Amino acid sequence: MSQRLSGMSHAEATGTAKLVFEASDRFLGRTANLQRILATHSPYLARWFGGLVAAVRQPDLGATTEPRLRGLACIKTSMTNACEYCTAHTSVFGQGLGISDAELEAMMDDSYKTSPLFDARDRAAIAWSEAMTRNTAQRDKAAWDDMKANFTDTEIVEISMACAMFNMINRLNDSFWTDLETAEYNQKQWNAVEGLSIEEIEAFAGRFAEVGAAERKASEVSAAAV
Repeated sequence: MSQRLSGMSHAEATGTAKLVFEASDRFLGRTANLQRILATHSPYLARWFGGLVAAVRQPDLGATTEPRLRGLACIKTSMTNACEYCTAHTSVFGQGLGISDAELEAMMDDSYKTSPLFDARDRAAIAWSEAMTRNTAQRDKAAWDDMKANFTDTEIVEISMACAMFNMINRLNDSFWTDLETAEYNQKQWNAVEGLSIEEIEAFAGRFAEVGAAERKASEVSAAAV
């Protein structure tokens, strides 16, 4: 299958799309093909999408939960949905967070439930993500009780956001037939595991307003001239 929607290159990007790519490279380690699709066809949505992904997923960019726990949620969600694109992405990023190949293998089925590689918090987060993805969480009292026993309410919200976000991303990539980048390219995600701060991403976000205003003004001038 070939990708259903086009995605521009860095060289082709201007204005908001160019800033989206700069932000992706900085705060997500590289620009994924999904972000290229979104920036090509709806750059303003791509702007907010990128910020959400960074805040929910990355260390030190908004979420306060252990990055490993959010990483486990992203991985198990993608595996449960059988999204090959996102499973590859989340697994590579998980490796950057210290998640081992053996842990990834155990998450492919129910082995994680008894594996000594995971502690009670890990298992609760993985099971909850699977329940949310299968839409059984609302009636799964055992999974909910494990979450309440192991996490604060803030942690529950952030782990759940990681799961919910990747359910959306899984659907987008499967529906768009998004082309998977090389493993070497996706390992660039490790560049965004350390050394970033919420102050830096907030400062970067401020650049979008000026560029967006200029684009809207140019569009209005162009429309008036027709």
